[in-house]
Amino acid sequence: LDTSCPNIGFVDLTANLDDRRKAIAEYWADGPNSELPPGHWHLVAQQVSTRDKHGLDDDARMYFALANAVFDAGIGTWEAKRYYNTSRPITAIRYLFNGKPIKGVNGVNIDGSAWAPFQPSGFVTPPFAEYTSGHSAFSAAAAEVLKRYTGSDAYVASVTVPARSFKAEANAPAKDVVLSWTTFSEAAAEAGVSRLYGGIHFRDGDLAGRTLGRVAGAQAYAKAQAYWKGALLN
Repeated sequence: LDTSCPNIGFVDLTANLDDRRKAIAEYWADGPNSELPPGHWHLVAQQVSTRDKHGLDDDARMYFALANAVFDAGIGTWEAKRYYNTSRPITAIRYLFNGKPIKGVNGVNIDGSAWAPFQPSGFVTPPFAEYTSGHSAFSAAAAEVLKRYTGSDAYVASVTVPARSFKAEANAPAKDVVLSWTTFSEAAAEAGVSRLYGGIHFRDGDLAGRTLGRVAGAQAYAKAQAYWKGALLN
């Protein structure tokens, strides 16, 4: 599921972002004043509800399972962050490469102490531990629930990131960038890898977050299903 991410070092990865990878980073960022990652997946669920012509009962079950899954994924993620207490890329890279020449975003040669992620200048790296990735866990948990509730991983959708709309880079991208997905799992994987492109997470934090999210999603869905079938009400 490690789609869209070449197997190269982190500094090299962020130094060679093309417009598509930057669009992925910006689209999935879900930062301040947005619906945030769990809310993003509730918007996906709205699309599913419309697509599958849900009634009230259908939506009540789906959103019950979805909300609890992302809630549990958050609990698991922040427990891991507290336990491992790992540094974010901006801290690790500036420390390890202080006084050494490296390539920054867009391949510009800089001193390692000046490295910065592909983020708007007013949006700092989140002030809590890196491992594991919340984006990855929330997205994997949500995808697992939607896949199980609908009985299929199929999710045919796309979004257009308009030209010159990037928040982190003026007058970019040069033209519209279309992001598309055929499955919930593919969308969730892209949400996870977006945090590498944005310079917020390392690969291990992303992949471990995905694993955590899938487990949380499966367990939360099974519990929710037991409730609406009445198995836990007696």
